[in-house]
Amino acid sequence: MLITDGLSYDELKRILQQKVMDIELDDFYELSYLVNDDVKYLTKKYEDDYRKKVVELMIKRCNLLKNDRKSYPGLVDKDEIDNINEILNKEFEEKILNKFNIIIVYAIYFLKEPIHPTDSIFAGLKSMSYDGEHYYCPIKKHHMNNENAICKYCIAREIDEND
Repeated sequence: MLITDGLSYDELKRILQQKVMDIELDDFYELSYLVNDDVKYLTKKYEDDYRKKVVELMIKRCNLLKNDRKSYPGLVDKDEIDNINEILNKEFEEKILNKFNIIIVYAIYFLKEPIHPTDSIFAGLKSMSYDGEHYYCPIKKHHMNNENAICKYCIAREIDEND
């Protein structure tokens, strides 16, 4: 899928809404098994909670996208188009994740939310924070150069540990 210049947010939303119809219930089951890799550094106490939150959030966002009737003014700018194309055309080793790229685009550009659940507990028992204006992620800086990660697109900001 390739998004071109001059695209409005409403047109982008319609494209995403068409693609979201390809996501089926079995895809969420498969996603829940893949999340197991994300929890390998968490203590047992937080593993199930994290798994559940990620899958529930993807289901919620999928349903929000399917039923979104809002109008979004404006045109998608060139930098955003480049990022959206990178996300939508990203090929993960686990093919099922490719289907969920549209949900990531929707979360970032329409919901204005971080990719991960905002109440996620990460390794080291760190969690995201929100100051009323911006989200902050304690693990983003560790994944910015990871080719398999999508952290560089996330709206959450890195936490400066010197603060």
